[in-house]
Amino acid sequence: MNYRLLFVFVLFFSIHIKFSAQKIPDTLLQKSNEELLKAYGSFKKIDKKEIYLKAYLKKAKISNDTVSLVNAYTYFSDLYLYSSEKRIQYSDSIIQLTKKNPDPFYPASAYIVKGHEYFTLRKIKLALDNYLIAKEYALKYDNKDFFWDCNNTIGILKDRIGYSEEALQIHKQNLKFAKKNYTESTKSYPTTASIHAIAFTYKNLEKLDSALYYNNIGIEKAKNFNFYLLTNLLLLNEGIIYYHKKKVIKSKISIEKAVKHFEKEEDKPNMAESYFYLAKIYKDLNQEDKAIKYLKKVDAIFIQTNDLLPEIREGYEILIEYYKKKENTESQLLYLERLISLDSVLSSNKSYLADNLKSKYDIPKLIEAKEVLIAKLENDKSTLKYIFIAISIILMLTIFGLYRRQQKFKQKFNAIIDKDVKVVTEHPTVKSIDITNDFEVPQYIADDILKQLEIFESKQEYIDNKITLLSLAKSCKTNSTYLSKTINHYHNKSFTNYINDLRVTYALEKLKDDSSFRRYTIKAIAHDTGFKSAETFSKLFKKKNGIYPSYFIKQMDALQKQNSM
Repeated sequence: MNYRLLFVFVLFFSIHIKFSAQKIPDTLLQKSNEELLKAYGSFKKIDKKEIYLKAYLKKAKISNDTVSLVNAYTYFSDLYLYSSEKRIQYSDSIIQLTKKNPDPFYPASAYIVKGHEYFTLRKIKLALDNYLIAKEYALKYDNKDFFWDCNNTIGILKDRIGYSEEALQIHKQNLKFAKKNYTESTKSYPTTASIHAIAFTYKNLEKLDSALYYNNIGIEKAKNFNFYLLTNLLLLNEGIIYYHKKKVIKSKISIEKAVKHFEKEEDKPNMAESYFYLAKIYKDLNQEDKAIKYLKKVDAIFIQTNDLLPEIREGYEILIEYYKKKENTESQLLYLERLISLDSVLSSNKSYLADNLKSKYDIPKLIEAKEVLIAKLENDKSTLKYIFIAISIILMLTIFGLYRRQQKFKQKFNAIIDKDVKVVTEHPTVKSIDITNDFEVPQYIADDILKQLEIFESKQEYIDNKITLLSLAKSCKTNSTYLSKTINHYHNKSFTNYINDLRVTYALEKLKDDSSFRRYTIKAIAHDTGFKSAETFSKLFKKKNGIYPSYFIKQMDALQKQNSM
């Protein structure tokens, strides 16, 4: 027997057995479909609605009425709105019934429901797969609602794995699309949700003023239309923005308002994010016990969902450090294992999302743009001929350019591997001061500063992301002017470039020697080496070494695998 047919048979048989367990009165089966659906709509209690819907489904099965079967499963999906497992089950039934004869609504709507429920369950890979399939149907049948919904989620997923600039462009396009394609009375939700997504992405890009601007617009719209979930998502985002702006009390007020709604709805992903930032707030307010209490709540959610936002991993670092100070080795080990588990999940999700978004979303968009161009020019065969030639040349040049780029990266990598990387810079010998230059630091002070910098570098204190010119000057027992001029004179660098060079070299050495460090996300590596953002770290690493850290990690892992064979 064909396995697909076997699957459908087992699925329908299991549903039939389940529904047969509750006997349906014959009087209901004698009613028309219209009467059953009218009765279904008139009741508020689920058990009352359910019996009429079961009668409707049974009649559809007896008459083998595909349209009514699909309607029944759709109604059941709405009936069990708060059960992801049941909604996925009914959506699968709809897909099996409609995928051979699709239309503008089915099976796309069922794939979207599945994508939404998998995202709610934080099964990120399955969510992406279903949204990408739904988007294909949305494009094929020009369904604007599904098109907006799929792009909104794809933008969120891109933002989650660090492609925030690309996500921002998607959300801005979605906002324009919503304003253009919906009337004033119907465009409120897509518009408001797009504004929230833009505010959220600006926050992740650390463009806090822009984030707050869009967030304020979103809150006003969400409250006007009584979008309770969106209102509280925007309140949470507002609280996080205020936290990054160092307005801790304002942050606490906004987050505490939002978390009440999430707790009521048992919205665990948003509860986790709320608890994490409340923990950070209480830590900043020197209320460590409260901070640890909230971080343990985050841990409990991770155990249930096996997923957290990448930024929340810092919570485990705080827990590990807390129990390290308490000399509680058992708890320290427990949360270290949790951190390793979370990193594994985040790395796996990021790799899967990045590969599939590139192959199933980005590339199809380019192909779509190409097809539109060809369609416009197909009446002009002569022009089309030149277009094909131009595209072929561009493709060849692109392939050649990519090949040259890969060769260049490979050469850079080999050069790094062949040379001995040293984190501590080679300190210059003392120069005789030329009275005609601008160096105005007394020589004995400059000598002392250089010695202090040697100690500073040997202790690797530069990986502290809170280091400033003022704090280092204080540590060197000098003032910031003398320190800045000495670094500039002897290292030919500004203070910022001096610190960043040390961090990049330290990261390179550790990535080269420590295979476990290479399993970290780029964001985690950046954080551990003193950078506040992954983007800044990647940019400076590339500038100094000629290759990106992700490429270096990939080549190092390949080299290690080759050497172990």
